[in-house]
Amino acid sequence: MAIRDIEREHLDAAIREFDTTDRKAMLDTYGFGVSTGYLVHLNGRFYDPKALIGVAHKYATGRALTASDFVTDNARARLKALGVPVVKFKGLWWVNQGTNYATERDGGYVWAGQRAKNGKVVPSWSNVMKLQEGQLILHYANKQIAAVGTVHGHPREATDPESNLFEQYASAGYLCPIDYRELTNPIPASEFPAELLATAPFDKNGKVNQGYLYPIGDDHILDVLAFLDARIPGLLEGTFTHRSHYEDQHSAELAGSYESDPIFESLLQFKNIVLEGVPGTGKSYAIENIARQWSSRTGRSLHDFDGRPYRTVVMHPSTSYEDFIEGLRPIPSVRGDEPGYFDETPARDTSFAVADGFFVEVCRAAVRAPHEDVLVLLDELNRCNIPSVFGDLLLTLETSRRATFRSTGPSNGSARDWTTTTTARLPYSGRTFFVPENVYVVATTNTTDRSVAPLDAALRRRFAFHRLEPELTQVTAPSILSSTDRELFQRGARILESVNDHALRPCLGPDALLGHSYFYAMAAALNDRSRDPADVIASHWKYTILPQLIDSVRALNADDILDRHTRPAWFDTHAEIEKKALDRAMDALGALDDYLAEALGLMLIVEGTGLARGARIAGIEVGDPSSDDESILDDSDEPAGVES
Repeated sequence: MAIRDIEREHLDAAIREFDTTDRKAMLDTYGFGVSTGYLVHLNGRFYDPKALIGVAHKYATGRALTASDFVTDNARARLKALGVPVVKFKGLWWVNQGTNYATERDGGYVWAGQRAKNGKVVPSWSNVMKLQEGQLILHYANKQIAAVGTVHGHPREATDPESNLFEQYASAGYLCPIDYRELTNPIPASEFPAELLATAPFDKNGKVNQGYLYPIGDDHILDVLAFLDARIPGLLEGTFTHRSHYEDQHSAELAGSYESDPIFESLLQFKNIVLEGVPGTGKSYAIENIARQWSSRTGRSLHDFDGRPYRTVVMHPSTSYEDFIEGLRPIPSVRGDEPGYFDETPARDTSFAVADGFFVEVCRAAVRAPHEDVLVLLDELNRCNIPSVFGDLLLTLETSRRATFRSTGPSNGSARDWTTTTTARLPYSGRTFFVPENVYVVATTNTTDRSVAPLDAALRRRFAFHRLEPELTQVTAPSILSSTDRELFQRGARILESVNDHALRPCLGPDALLGHSYFYAMAAALNDRSRDPADVIASHWKYTILPQLIDSVRALNADDILDRHTRPAWFDTHAEIEKKALDRAMDALGALDDYLAEALGLMLIVEGTGLARGARIAGIEVGDPSSDDESILDDSDEPAGVES
């Protein structure tokens, strides 16, 4: 039996089980995560749709499905067929506005400073930057929930929009456009349920915390939504009394910023792009930036995949055509005692059936949502065997050969509503396949990885290529650090930038460089006030930056440039490097040596012979700039300030 065999009585039985069991315990028992994009809304209560279908399958067949057995689209389709309402829901926040409520309501935004005038940073202020389009906000003012807002656009850094109205903040801050629905019957604090009082906006005594913006966590959110749904008719219908005009007022400014984004421009033009570069240049992060811009730039929304605006797959050497397009997959027989974990004996009586792969699922979502765009990330594309994985898909992937939506009326969610001159016949199922025009593909490749073959020429003809370079000049230390720790952080970024520009690029080539994301990860870790900043900086250098540096030069057989003892001999054997460039390289690498020794108690040394020769990281006494062999400690004797 399959999901399509689930009937309403099976679903009702699952709902009764949900109603009598704690949500977290229920999800943990059946192996589901919290729904982040949709909820079932039935009889004044809310449920996780995928988990609901998974449990209903137990009542239909005797076996519950797990999250890996099917996708959310299957659950939504069955719920729709059974007449069960499924609503979009991306999250719920609480904002304390007080006397500023009317100003922010009329302006159509929420705003908080980056720091107070005395320099203090409050975490609840920076939460503004975590808001996502479509999320709901409860606006608390005058001891009542006065309005429900919906996030209208993407948050951004912005100065005080009311010119010093918010006296407690410095002028620099964070702003997010909000559509407000002011309540005809505000909800007073005296009527808040216990479930709401147990969430982040309230302290242990049920009093409102003195902050600005707080998320309503997963533990109580469904009960809170049920309470709000009973008090606010049409809670999720998107009815507003005060629309945000902020996006319109700044549209020219935004358009100007978009014009300078060549990656976005290429994706719109070619529909298929490859982002290539060395590790740490933000290739995977780039798709987040694309998703944030999409609605404002194109006027179309992105299709939602389990709460995310794009679908991702990580390619690897074992990725096959069967994984990516379609293939025969083993289907275990359904038994009541079927093992559920890897340490149990697998079922022996299995059958096989044709199953859709990643990209066919993506294209199916695209043809069923013709008025949305579908964004796809193929991460680490060059790790797979491209001709084998893509097969005849490459022809249909071309921009000029994409299918066009032809229906003038409402779509019935079928590929038959599309027209194209180029199709492929899927080998296992015999079905006709094409790529819809609303599919946009972003792929990433790691140019440092020498263990994989160059990209297939057929693929290069059908993708636009962008190389992302390190941008260490944009790295800044967290403002919470002391001046000494900020200088330690910034000095390291400046030195690595110099090593990139004056040693690695001119001597070894562009694929030897190190990216900037290592410092963004370091900056994020430095926000943890429980750890000593010097320890955090030293550990990131020792365990992430320097190992990557060693790996980059080792791939080019140039370990000797990392040790101040062996460096001169290496440069002597490379007479093609000009004297001026050699001097700059020696200075940059020497500054790295000094920084590691004096500030971090670390040192790079090269040992061994032949194929076994290579660099390693050693500890020395902090503050000792010498490079004599006797300054090197035994591996078991870690210097102070460095994590072991």
